[in-house]
Amino acid sequence: MRVDANERVVLPNTVVERIFGEVSEGIDMMRVFVFFLVAFSGLSQIAPAALISSVLNGARSGGKPGEIYGDYIPATGIGTSGGTFGSIDPAGGPPDDGQVYSNFITGSKEFTPGNRGFIATTVRRQGFNFFSTTQSYFAPSFAGTVIDPMVQNNAYWEFTVSGIFDYTITAQAPQITGNTRTYRFEKVGGSVLSQDSVGTQDTTRTGQVASGVYRLYYDHRNFSPNVAGPPNNIIGGTNLDIAFTFSSEEPNVVPEPTSIAIFSLLAIGGTLARRRSRR
Repeated sequence: MRVDANERVVLPNTVVERIFGEVSEGIDMMRVFVFFLVAFSGLSQIAPAALISSVLNGARSGGKPGEIYGDYIPATGIGTSGGTFGSIDPAGGPPDDGQVYSNFITGSKEFTPGNRGFIATTVRRQGFNFFSTTQSYFAPSFAGTVIDPMVQNNAYWEFTVSGIFDYTITAQAPQITGNTRTYRFEKVGGSVLSQDSVGTQDTTRTGQVASGVYRLYYDHRNFSPNVAGPPNNIIGGTNLDIAFTFSSEEPNVVPEPTSIAIFSLLAIGGTLARRRSRR
């Protein structure tokens, strides 16, 4: 260091270079820190939260939920189709509000003049719990020349799952004698996880699912015209519920915040070490 003729302090070039080098190091450190902060912010948006979304769809031709048959033989499941029918209103799934939505699926179709078959499904969603009451029935005055009629209510819940969940399916036996109401729970593009292929008794099924898309199909068939359900349920509403219980998040490659901080410090330290070694 020296003083010039105007009594100003003049620093040697080496000192000036060192000062600017330290400033440059500080800028580089800040850049590294900002880079990892932005990267972590982006990764935190990618990390999925545990959730389940749902929709309801018809499983008959054309996406309809109902179909009628004549000459239907229950033992073989074969008959002559009289056409599909029914609608889902509103299209999609019920909101997560705990409210009961009667006739969420509904419709009717005529076999012959005055002789109709009906379907209806009441639904409710509360959190990760999904409730259905399925109905398949004939007009009370059903009569005439229709031989071996059958009314079918066939639809499915579709669940998009993020996370790992345990599930319990609880199914009620059909409430009209002679009805069947089968179901199966499967991963889309995968295998069947749980099912009741007979559909005449109360059943409970349990299991676990990971992130993916799943469907719970039901098939409610009534081939007993002029047979009613119990006094408070003459059209034979039959319950089918599925409850999901959160188990854990999916393992993923997104590092924890602590790991992000450690990697950031290591990167900053490495940058400083390389600069000092060059000097």
